Amino acid sequence: MNGPDRSAAAASQPLHVAGIGASAGGLEAMLPLFAQMPRTGRVAYVVAQHMAKDGHDELVVRLINRESALPVVLARQSESLSADTVYVIPAGKDGTVSGTTLTLRDPAPNTFSTPSVNVLFTSIAESLRGNAIGIVLSGAGYDGVVGCRALKARGGLTIAQDPAEAKFNGMPSAAIDANLVDQVLSAETIGAALAEKFPGVPVPPRPEAAAAPAALAEWPEAEYRELAALLPLVHQATGIDFSSYKEDTLLRRLEKRKATLGLAGNGAYLAFAQDRPEELKTLQRLFLVSVSSFFRDRSSFRELERALAGLLADKAEGEPVRVWVPGCASGEEAYTLAIILEDLLGDHRMRHLVRIVGTDLNPEAIALARAGVYRQTAFSEMDEALRLRHFTPKGQHFAISEALRGMVRFEQRDVLTGAPDLAGGRLDLISCRNLLIYMKSHLQDRLVTSFHAALAPQGLLFIGQSESLGLACNALFAAVDHYHRLFRRRR
Repeated sequence: MNGPDRSAAAASQPLHVAGIGASAGGLEAMLPLFAQMPRTGRVAYVVAQHMAKDGHDELVVRLINRESALPVVLARQSESLSADTVYVIPAGKDGTVSGTTLTLRDPAPNTFSTPSVNVLFTSIAESLRGNAIGIVLSGAGYDGVVGCRALKARGGLTIAQDPAEAKFNGMPSAAIDANLVDQVLSAETIGAALAEKFPGVPVPPRPEAAAAPAALAEWPEAEYRELAALLPLVHQATGIDFSSYKEDTLLRRLEKRKATLGLAGNGAYLAFAQDRPEELKTLQRLFLVSVSSFFRDRSSFRELERALAGLLADKAEGEPVRVWVPGCASGEEAYTLAIILEDLLGDHRMRHLVRIVGTDLNPEAIALARAGVYRQTAFSEMDEALRLRHFTPKGQHFAISEALRGMVRFEQRDVLTGAPDLAGGRLDLISCRNLLIYMKSHLQDRLVTSFHAALAPQGLLFIGQSESLGLACNALFAAVDHYHRLFRRRR
């Protein structure tokens, strides 16, 4: 069957709806899941990712969109579902599906976790019966079990992420242990399994029995070989080692660069880059993620501010406050922490010397951070009164005050080389937000372990809303506020 015939065949078939349920560790699972998800013309995807009522749904959408082969949108009320589109239920709402319409509603009183996986799965089961699919990903607890039972009772398909792979295996294990799961798969192979369910739709080739899991990725082996050849060249030209980054993330950015240059043939870009050292620096900038803003995820910073107030109250007079911001991008987060500490100390600022160090691999981002001059768009989540107090206009931009500039220094540094020196003492806070999700799993654990070693007893670790600690690292940190991903070092 040729391409157009396949499209016509898909269009004539009823729409299937796949509910995807996730909690802690769910983003890490959804990135490879949607990166490997083929277009079938037959399935719409609705995501119920547990979040706080004022959670960071727009950030979740942005992060998945960066990696996804399908478009990802924040769901709206009475949304009409379309095939090959991912709909993320907003924070503080439950989602139900009737036919091909997604309805948002307030959760029932005393609901523990929202959006509810059980509510979503049950509605899909009741409305679409045999055309319903439920996929349970990483998460603590057992949300999804009731929904999987409804799906099985009405002839739907149920899939669970392999608990051995999941960051938190509670949710997939609960569904599996209840004998409610048809298939147990790794996140990156779920897309291929779904494509096989639909006749007339292109299906990725099956890997050889002995092949490594990477063989299931969308990239041909030649692309991995080219990337492997490029990374040492980038390291040599720029001093930045990307071997700890996820290959699929780097390959997507490499492919965009190749498309821009019109270099599609095998080895064409490698030869191009070898002849032009400046191209390797361009590639380095594309590989790095240097996006930030002041008080990004404002509610999380409110929780951090409360914890820092307690930390300051327990500090002896004259003892410095030491903060490290790895992956600081252009400095907004480091200066945000300086603003918080300056305001908390108030008239007592002379009691504690504040030392904040922001580090990043990107030299251009570090230069911007040191300059301390920002566009209006960087202040979208910052109170106007704070901006007026701590910044002065500079043309169409705003410059950080000299007082805050004196509290912060910036270094170009690889986070895996360890913490910078802050007057020889252990750290009170490490704010490492939205960096872990770009690193391979074993390196995430290695990095969090190094954070534990660098922090003082009761020191704070602040990570991204869509990130989580691995099972081994949970023994090193206790949650101050799990929703806002704020943790305290165990003694």
